[in-house]
Amino acid sequence: MRFVDSNVFVYHLAADPTYGQKARNIIEKIEAGEESATSTLVIAQVCSYLKWKRNEEVIPVFLSLLKGLTSLQKIETTTLDFEEAKSLQSQFNLPWSMWDDLVIAAQMKRLDIKEVYSNDKDFEKILWIKRIF
Repeated sequence: MRFVDSNVFVYHLAADPTYGQKARNIIEKIEAGEESATSTLVIAQVCSYLKWKRNEEVIPVFLSLLKGLTSLQKIETTTLDFEEAKSLQSQFNLPWSMWDDLVIAAQMKRLDIKEVYSNDKDFEKILWIKRIF
């Protein structure tokens, strides 16, 4: 199982000229039944990004996409995830500018997931995570 980071959804929804096809390939794998997970933090990140880019009309499209991805687990973000993120930040001596990646890493740890679909190279600073993109 792999965790899906927000940039995969953003690149897919925007049909990004550089990364859109890679993101689409990942989404197609999940549509075909590949077991994966994401979290309410990631969902909020994507919606916030769309709002920031003044593409609010795409939010319902994104939410429909999520609903249709039945092999994609949507997990809740908990306060304990933030506590574990603090521990990871200390363990790997990482800057707090990576707070959201640290929370995602904490969620991955909780779910025993070691691979993340992401274009964010910061995940490579957390030694047990393998980034795939």
